[in-house]
Amino acid sequence: MQSKKNEKMKMKTRKLVPIFILFLFLPLLFLSSTTAQVGVAEKRVEIKCDFPAQKIEAGDTATFELTLVNHGDTATYSLRWWAYREAKKWDMKFKDGDKEVYKVMLPTGGTRTVTFEVETPGDAEVGEYPIHVDIGDGHITLYVKITKTHKGEKGTLVLTVVDKDGEKVKGATVSVYKSGGTLVGQMMTTAEGEVSIELPEGTYKVVIEKAGYKSEEEKNVKIGIGSTTDLGIIPLEKELFFADVSVKSPSKTVMVGKNPVYEFEIKNVGKCDDTYRLIVQGLPDKWYARYKESAAGTEEISEIFIKAGDAKTLYLEFVPPYNVEIGEYNFTSVIESESSMKQYEQNLTLKLRGSYDMYVYSSRYRYEVNKGDTVSFDVSVSNRGSGGSLTNISLEVSAPEGWSADVTPKSVASLKPGDRRTFTIKAVPPADIVASDYKLSVKVKSDQTEKEDEFWVEVKEQSNIAIYGAVILVLVILSLWYMFRKYGRR
Repeated sequence: MQSKKNEKMKMKTRKLVPIFILFLFLPLLFLSSTTAQVGVAEKRVEIKCDFPAQKIEAGDTATFELTLVNHGDTATYSLRWWAYREAKKWDMKFKDGDKEVYKVMLPTGGTRTVTFEVETPGDAEVGEYPIHVDIGDGHITLYVKITKTHKGEKGTLVLTVVDKDGEKVKGATVSVYKSGGTLVGQMMTTAEGEVSIELPEGTYKVVIEKAGYKSEEEKNVKIGIGSTTDLGIIPLEKELFFADVSVKSPSKTVMVGKNPVYEFEIKNVGKCDDTYRLIVQGLPDKWYARYKESAAGTEEISEIFIKAGDAKTLYLEFVPPYNVEIGEYNFTSVIESESSMKQYEQNLTLKLRGSYDMYVYSSRYRYEVNKGDTVSFDVSVSNRGSGGSLTNISLEVSAPEGWSADVTPKSVASLKPGDRRTFTIKAVPPADIVASDYKLSVKVKSDQTEKEDEFWVEVKEQSNIAIYGAVILVLVILSLWYMFRKYGRR
C-alpha cells in the first residue's frame, strides 16, 4: 500500500518538474525575447560622415556634419559622445543650425543631418584625439588632430565702434572687467573705430564708453588662448546735448608785459543744436579775461551758438595788471550748455616770469695807445629787466695774439633790477707790435643772459722816437757842415 502511494507521488513529481522548469525559465525567455526585439530596433541606426578626421590648431573648432539614417521604426534617440584624455574636458555639442540639441527623432526610413562641434582650448597639446559618437545603436569615431598649440599665449579681443549713422567713433574707451568688477584691460579706439586688446583666457564683461554717447555693455565674452574673439560692430547712440571741449595748450609760460592767449575748440557732438555760455573762474584781483572769436581780435563774446555736429574755435585772453607779480596762476574755463546746464571745465595754468635785460655800455669805443703803453677803459653793466637779479656776472676779453688783458673785478655775484656795476679792463699790446688798429671783443656773461660788445685800439709809434730821429738828423747835418768848413778849402 505504501509502495503504491510512493509510486503515485513520484508520478506527480515527474509531471510538476517540467511545469516548474517552464515557470523558472519563462522570465528569462521573455527577457531574451524583449532584448532581441529592442536590439533589432536599436541596430537599425546608421551614422555617416564624409570627413571624420580634421586637422586644426589648438583653440579652433572642428565641425563634423553627421548624416543619420533610420532603417527601423520611428523613434527618438539621445545624442551622446565620449572621449579619453584631455579631450573629455573639451566643449562639444550637437547643433541644428544655430540651436544646440541633445535628442533627435528619426522617422522610419528617414534621414537627418546634425552638426557636431568640437571646440578645442588654446593650450591643447599637439596630437590626435579620437571622439566617439553614439546615437541609438549607431556608432562612429571622429578624429581631431591638433597641429599647433598656443599654450602660454594670450587671446585677442577685437571690435569696431560706430555711431548710429555708421560713422567710425574715434577715442571710445573699451574697458574689460573680470567677474567681481576687476579692470584687466583698457584701450581707446583708433581713427577707424577699431580696438584690439590682448587678454588671458577667461570670460569677461566689456564696456564701451565715450563722452557724448550712451555706453554699451557686452557680457560673458569668452577669450580663448591664442584665439581672436571678434565682437563685430558695436553702435553707440549719441546723447541729445553734449559738447567736447578741448584746449590746445592748457599750461603757458609768458614774460611779464604780455597777454597770454589760450586756444579752445568746442564740438557739439550731441543730436541737437545748442548755445554755450562762456565763463572764467579764479581770476585774481585786478585781472581781466575775455573770450574772442579770433586771436588778434578785441571784441569780447559771452556765449556762442553751435549747430549739432559742428565745431568752433575760441580764444581766451588774460590781461594781467601792470604791477603783476612773477609766479604761477591757476584759472578755470567753464563752458556751460544753455539747454542741458552741463558744465565743461578746463583747468588753465599760467606761469609769469620776468624779462632779463642786460645792458652793456662804455663812454668810448675807440682808444689810442703808444707802443709799450697800457690801454685802460671802463665797461658798465646794468640790469634793465624785471625778472629778478642777474647772477654770476663776468667779462671775457678776446684780444689779438700777443696781447694781455685783465678785468677788475673778476666777477659780480648779483645785480638787482635797476642796479649797475662798472668793470675796468686793462689791455697791454706786445712790445713788437706794428702800429695799426686792433679790435678787442668783450663778452659779458651771467647765469640768465649774455651780451657782447667791441672796442677798437689804435697803436701809435712813440713821439720821442721822432724827436730822437730829428736830433740825429741835425747832428749829422752839423757834422757835415763842420767837416766842410774845416777841410773844404784845402
